[in-house]
Amino acid sequence: MRYITTDTGPQSTLRSIADHSWHAHAACYGITPKEADRLFFHGPRNTRDRQQAKQVCAGCPVRLDCLNFALENKVEWGMWGGLTLKERAKWRAQLDDRLDYSRVRSAINGRDVHLSSLERKAIIRYACARGWSATRLAHVLSVTVDWARDVMREESHAIDDRDRHNVHSDPTPAATAREAKARGEKPPTSNVHDADSPDVKRNDEDIVPVDRHVHAPVLFDELRKAA
Repeated sequence: MRYITTDTGPQSTLRSIADHSWHAHAACYGITPKEADRLFFHGPRNTRDRQQAKQVCAGCPVRLDCLNFALENKVEWGMWGGLTLKERAKWRAQLDDRLDYSRVRSAINGRDVHLSSLERKAIIRYACARGWSATRLAHVLSVTVDWARDVMREESHAIDDRDRHNVHSDPTPAATAREAKARGEKPPTSNVHDADSPDVKRNDEDIVPVDRHVHAPVLFDELRKAA
């Protein structure tokens, strides 16, 4: 079963995984294989060729697309996006910690984009909050229906546990923040810590269950901001 999605927002600048059209716009496009090997696949001590390659990359209009391609596909050789393998190491290590809501929203709207672990987790939470079927989540994340059903069950249990044990001084934080913004005031900040924090001590009578729908607007607001 296929899902037809629509997106009435502005055109996304994110390229899908299978979109390699950026190659034709690269500053290095059209050079001979021999020249490309010399510039972008040079030896570790060949500083002269490395600097020349960086000059070519500096003025490239698709430099970011080139870098993202190397990071997302774990390319372990050559210079991509103006960075050597060693220079890309720190970016590659941080890739799974990325949480870009524009990517999350694009994936929800049907675009095939690369997602980090945190971005996939955000989509799973969104799917649970919106009552998606396991088949629809499997289609968006390109996974099996059984896997999607399992992670949705786990996420639902996690949400139930959080709502059962978390303590909130304001039961409607999203509404309170919107009202403060309408009055031109800074949204209030809560000094109440998460009940799951190990350094928080409180009695059982302090625990107040909070409905799941209280937390959902926070995620929806973030997705609307990314639109």
